[in-house]
Amino acid sequence: MRRLRTALAVLALAGTSLAGCARTPHFTGVTLRGKPAADVVLTDQRGAPFRLDAQRGRVVILFFGYTHCPDVCPATMAQLARVYHTLAPAERAQVTVAFVTIDPQRDTRAVLGRWVDLFDPHFEALTGSDAALDPIYHAYGEYHTRQPGTSASGYLMAHTGAVYLIDPQGRLRVLHGWQDPAPNVAADVRALLS
Repeated sequence: MRRLRTALAVLALAGTSLAGCARTPHFTGVTLRGKPAADVVLTDQRGAPFRLDAQRGRVVILFFGYTHCPDVCPATMAQLARVYHTLAPAERAQVTVAFVTIDPQRDTRAVLGRWVDLFDPHFEALTGSDAALDPIYHAYGEYHTRQPGTSASGYLMAHTGAVYLIDPQGRLRVLHGWQDPAPNVAADVRALLS
């Protein structure tokens, strides 16, 4: 009888442990340690201040790029629009998609506004001075460098293509590549919302 009680107690504890594991999301992207995301204090395409820490309670999808990009940036933004529209309206109401320029000289607020509206008018397009942007690039490991382009395009920017998912508590939780399928990213956003 004592062995039976011990076995039942072990099974009960195992069940509790398994139930706790079931609440831990399994992400399709690269799971990050959940450290607090570095604050982003910039200006949006409408000229309003934007602070990442003011987005608490929401999932933030963060991407760095530039509007003159011929490939990675428009493809990623189109993918993020698919992610956003995969979500139910109630879920979208709890998500912020934020695009941070790596080319503030050309990406004026007006240019950013026109460009981001091509993907979704609810998206935030962010810019600022070099003094404001440089620490953010550094905090997120955003590498970029200017490269010569064609005479029509001017210069190009080689850059990383990471998409960061920040949870409602302001922690970096998931990293996606720019080519990750929209359903996978949407699944991770939903996991962070639950």
